[in-house]
Amino acid sequence: MNLCITRSQKFAYSETFIRDQISGLQERSTVYTLHSGRYPEREEDGTLLSPTPFWFVHKGLKLIVGRNNYFSDYGVKKYLRTRKIDVVLANYGISAVHMIPPCRALNIPLLAVFRGHDATDKKLLSQYRERYITLFDYTSFLIAVSERLKNQLISLGAPEEKIRIIPSGVNTSKFTPSKELIREKHFVGVGRFTPKKSPLHTLRAFHGVLAKFPDATLTLAGKKDGLYEDCVALVKELGMEKSVKFTGVLDHEQVSALMRNSLAFVQHSLTAPNGDTEGTPVGIMEASASGLPVVSTRHGGIPDAVIHEKTGYLVEEGDDKAMGQYMIRLCENPERAREMGLAGRKHMQEHYEHSDQISKLYELARIASEQRS
Repeated sequence: MNLCITRSQKFAYSETFIRDQISGLQERSTVYTLHSGRYPEREEDGTLLSPTPFWFVHKGLKLIVGRNNYFSDYGVKKYLRTRKIDVVLANYGISAVHMIPPCRALNIPLLAVFRGHDATDKKLLSQYRERYITLFDYTSFLIAVSERLKNQLISLGAPEEKIRIIPSGVNTSKFTPSKELIREKHFVGVGRFTPKKSPLHTLRAFHGVLAKFPDATLTLAGKKDGLYEDCVALVKELGMEKSVKFTGVLDHEQVSALMRNSLAFVQHSLTAPNGDTEGTPVGIMEASASGLPVVSTRHGGIPDAVIHEKTGYLVEEGDDKAMGQYMIRLCENPERAREMGLAGRKHMQEHYEHSDQISKLYELARIASEQRS
């Protein structure tokens, strides 16, 4: 089976889940990838899909009268036809919308993966809500990464029978729990400094921990943009400069080592002012795979990934006081923290193992291909 996978960017450091998706499916089928923009314009090596003159005409017309299907679809249709693509797997609903015309013209089935913001961001929904109805009708399957996202798609008009819940998953073999009991009161968070991950709430929760345990520490890893400067300012305002460390972007080995030497993982996800929400955060899955208890919120797919009082603790969005209290509870009982962390790893192995999720995606692609043939 020849699969074509689309993504908005080729190198997005935060989208390791798409790179893992591609590599996983490559073990089962021939995979071609397209990228750059909501409607992909380039092959994997960066080559433009359409002839350069077509590309310039498309860009010019788009600015003046909007998208012109002939000039925008020409290269994509030629690519799909030449490579005899059996199924297109589009990452993010907005990209899937733009893949409908070439797929329909060539009678190629389309799978759409929704991950969070593409079904909740207010601005995106104002632009795409009506077009999503067309997508829901054409697509063979709609993939949601969490139960809550499935319900959101249904509220937008998606037929429930087409929706499958398939989280990105985590390769648990890449993460190893500490062999020793971690007694140091060290917390870790990994992710972008975005409103929906609300690092400011995490910092306020940690400030409450310091009031009881002055020797506690917090490391936040992630690209230093977005709310990063606000976080630095808050740390200074609360006098936590010696207790909080910002590492910037870390590679896989560094993240794994950081988690292996921490007491717990913390992330205060919430609905951003623009409506943007999480799917199932990769950082949380990786933390559980590392044998860490997770302190987070009842948001997005987190309640599916973190079982309250068994693999971690969950609080309501915005309740940084309760979050801090649960962090204190883990400081007071490192044995309990380890027990919860290992339960979390087992939960990942049983329900979120990456290879299992890839198998589910492949099976849907196979079914879609047979239904159209």
